[in-house]
Amino acid sequence: MELTRTRWRRRSSASSLSCGLACTLLVVLAACGGAPSHTATGSTTTAAPASTTSTTVPSPWSAPSAPVGGAHPIMALSCPSPTFCLGLTAAATSYRYNGSSWSAPSPLTPGTAAPTPAAADLSCTGPGFCMAVPGGNEVVMWNGFSWTAAQSLGGAQGLQALACASGNFCVTVDGVGDAYFYTGRWSSAVNAWGGPSSISCVSTTFCMATTGGTSQWNGQDWSTPQDVDTSGQLDAVSCVSPSFCVAADSVGNILAWNGSSWSVAEPVDPSVAGTPLGSNAITSVSCVSTTFCAAVDSGGKALTFNGTSWSKPSVIDAKSGLVAVACATTTFCLAVDKLGRVLSYG
Repeated sequence: MELTRTRWRRRSSASSLSCGLACTLLVVLAACGGAPSHTATGSTTTAAPASTTSTTVPSPWSAPSAPVGGAHPIMALSCPSPTFCLGLTAAATSYRYNGSSWSAPSPLTPGTAAPTPAAADLSCTGPGFCMAVPGGNEVVMWNGFSWTAAQSLGGAQGLQALACASGNFCVTVDGVGDAYFYTGRWSSAVNAWGGPSSISCVSTTFCMATTGGTSQWNGQDWSTPQDVDTSGQLDAVSCVSPSFCVAADSVGNILAWNGSSWSVAEPVDPSVAGTPLGSNAITSVSCVSTTFCAAVDSGGKALTFNGTSWSKPSVIDAKSGLVAVACATTTFCLAVDKLGRVLSYG
């Protein structure tokens, strides 16, 4: 190893003599990296050790509750307020949440055999009004006290999705694309474009549906579906106004509607090596404003939107995929997993 030459300032003969062997050793040690560092005043400094402590940020989500729904877990949620939510099972049974606990089960169709549909949906605009499609071709209304008698929509072929903008306006679409509108009573069929996976309505003149692509209701007609996502299947949509909607797909992408067009698909929930295929499929999304949305996926992860960007997906349920999320405010959401266990946000 070559030693670095250091030019020393000439000192008086007395200083040179007093240095002697000690100076020689310091030069050698410095060249080898073994000497302590010195400041201009000759004081020794020691580098501070790197911190090994970390701060754990508490999750805004609770741990999963005990299952709600038993053998038929909740598969659809609607929360118009933090003190009123309804959950619907595939067996046409509902559960009410009052802000702290769930009610006993309440059948939507008393006295009849409980159906076991592949899909059921629910939409509430307040504690006094909800509409549900429990399966088949029936619709049932919640009046604030109980479920009214089920009504069968003539000609419907398997109602799949439902959305209400108010107590005087709802829409449901069946498996062949026929839409039915509620304006105090149910209309006859109005042609749409295929069976939707999700619908969101904000007024009588604006609804958005995911039907493979996206289709918009303008108060008169449904638009031709737009193939806005070539990466995956759009499975969920949530709108807060005619100029803001969010749609989510089966491969972890989110798209945003600005009133005239959809954004490119943004991979907010990418697949992770070593995880099951499809575990990043976003199953549900709920927006309460242009600055807050929540989404959940089939891998037990959740993520939120703050008006600018989406958070990184975080696992909130390590045992089961999440099937639905419903938010009432920016500080209150409920999510439910495949086992019927409920998690709360905020």
